[in-house]
Amino acid sequence: MTAVSPFRGWRYDQNTVGDMASVLCPPYDMINAEEQEELKGRNQYNVIHLEAGEGLDWNTSAKAQYATTSDLFDRWRADGVLRQDTDPSYYLMRHSFLMGGKNMVRVGLIASVGLEDYETRQVLPHEFTQAPAIQDRVWLMESLSANISPIMSIYRDADGVLDQLYKQVMSGTPEFDAKDESGSATTLWRIADPAVQKQIGEFFTTRPIYLADGHHRYEAARQYQLDRHAEDLYNRSANLAHNFVMMTLISFDDPGLVVLGYHRTLNDVPADKLTNIKAKLDQLFDSEPLTGDSDALIEQVDRLGANRRLLASIDNGGAKMLTLKDSAVDPNWGSLAASEAWVLEEQVLRPELGDATLEHLDFMHDHEEAVGQAESGELQMVFLLKPFPLDAFESIVGGGQRLPRKSTFFFPKLPTGLVINRLEGEL
Repeated sequence: MTAVSPFRGWRYDQNTVGDMASVLCPPYDMINAEEQEELKGRNQYNVIHLEAGEGLDWNTSAKAQYATTSDLFDRWRADGVLRQDTDPSYYLMRHSFLMGGKNMVRVGLIASVGLEDYETRQVLPHEFTQAPAIQDRVWLMESLSANISPIMSIYRDADGVLDQLYKQVMSGTPEFDAKDESGSATTLWRIADPAVQKQIGEFFTTRPIYLADGHHRYEAARQYQLDRHAEDLYNRSANLAHNFVMMTLISFDDPGLVVLGYHRTLNDVPADKLTNIKAKLDQLFDSEPLTGDSDALIEQVDRLGANRRLLASIDNGGAKMLTLKDSAVDPNWGSLAASEAWVLEEQVLRPELGDATLEHLDFMHDHEEAVGQAESGELQMVFLLKPFPLDAFESIVGGGQRLPRKSTFFFPKLPTGLVINRLEGEL
């Protein structure tokens, strides 16, 4: 069973920090140095002061890296900038945002979720991770004993069981309703009623949870848990806070659950190998020329890709739509044949580039930037991919396989700073 539990969250005191929108930020891995400084200047209490850290010196100790952050976190709690809720609670988030001129809304449950080994098939990953990024988040947890940002995860609620419960919760008065300059609005409700909490906990006991965004943070939390177990061999109470990690849980069926394509770029490939790659593409895909700017290209990929396996290729010679030939699909490819990214990497690039594939292959979610760099010759080739279908996502990941790296770009990223989860003591 998946243990989904309420917890005593730490939240900003609005009387102290002012506008809640000014203290929120995106997850750490979406923030560059310039954005980090802008967020710090937005409000002295912006959560970026606690969350930042990617790209630090891996050779420096955690204590040295995060000493200032730890002191700040302690001071904010002592001064009442952050206050802990008296009762264990779930937190319901409604997040509205603009996309293509349309207002989108998604609803997520912020909860403490029991850490599990992937082999139990209760928490399901969809991609592999890289060790340095995991270590960075372990260091942060060791310094703060807290989860600052929630992992984004998804679950299936085909009958809308929780939808009805959420509507009741959202009919009440929220803890806050914050709107930023982009038009994005975040509203938070606290669920402290034991009867409602019981319904939520029982709902998840028979359902797996799929990691959507935050694999590094999940595996860091798992490492942190195992380290605590090694320190205290005699206290293995299941209810200890370090046996859990904070997640925001969103339904597969939520109309505001948006997945965008994650595109591929090629550069510095030797001329002979690039020729062979293009020949392999011609062997596996039917091609037709494409015209239009980057928005027109991605619109065609998204629209036509709804019922076809295809991608677009762009270089300084122009753009093509590449549609996978049915005759080219090997039955041994299995369910991953549904992933154009997998076909591209495993059947086109890796046979030619071998172990050097990742020296030439990179990933970009901004289609305009990618197309511009391909057309200018800054990149040798760009491949525009459609959003990965969620039904295929559920089938492949639920079947125990992982997708190629950077297969999904869940948009937008969850706001950080709504709730902080301390990892000391019991829930």
